[in-house]
Parts: sequence; C-alpha cells; structure tokens
Amino acid sequence: MQPIDKPDEVLTERDPVAPAVTRAQRLKPGERRVHILQTLAAMLEAPKSEKITTAALAARLGVSEVALYRHFASKAQMFEGLVEFIEQTIFGLISQIAEKESSGVLQARAIALMLLNFPAKNPG
Repeated sequence: MQPIDKPDEVLTERDPVAPAVTRAQRLKPGERRVHILQTLAAMLEAPKSEKITTAALAARLGVSEVALYRHFASKAQMFEGLVEFIEQTIFGLISQIAEKESSGVLQARAIALMLLNFPAKNPG
C-alpha cells in the first residue's frame, strides 16, 4: 500500500459524487479565538447583508456552532471578546506611540491620528 499525498483528491477520484466538505484549517491554540473575532468583525461590516447568528458565523468559519462555544460561553461573550480585542489593540498602539515620541504634543497628535484612522483600517 502506497502513502496518499492528497487524501481529498483520492476521495474524489473514487467517488465523484461525494459531497465537498469544507473544513476549517487547523489553527494553533488561541489562534482560533482570534479568527472567530476577526470573522465576527467582518460580518459586522455589512450587517444588512446577513443576520449575525452563531450559525452564520460558524458557517463562515467552516466549523460547527459547538466549536464556537469551546472558545466563548455565549454570543454575548463573543461580542465582549471583540470589544476587548479592540481595546487591547488600541492601547497597544498608544503604548508604541508613547515609546517612540518624546514630545507630549507629538504623542497627542499621533494618538489622535491613530484613533481617527483606526476605524477606516478596521471596519466593522
């Protein structure tokens, strides 16, 4: 028996009518949580296009709803996690600005510009 390099191709060769199963790629611990939050933010960019449900989020990620609840206890916690993620990012950027700029005026200017540009670069 020879090793199979691409098991998905072999499956489709044997059974051409087999349904295509889209699976989420294997992520390192902690990366899945960030990926969920990023996908949730992307869904919030255009809220009128689809209702934001755990089923829709799971489908977009290619995982089950149960997989979402391994990382978050509730839908509310997903939104709280997104807010915390944004806070951490903004405060991290503020810390970087404070380290780089020695002048308080330049720090305030850079922070104001970052806060104004943040939503444009991170819609949703």
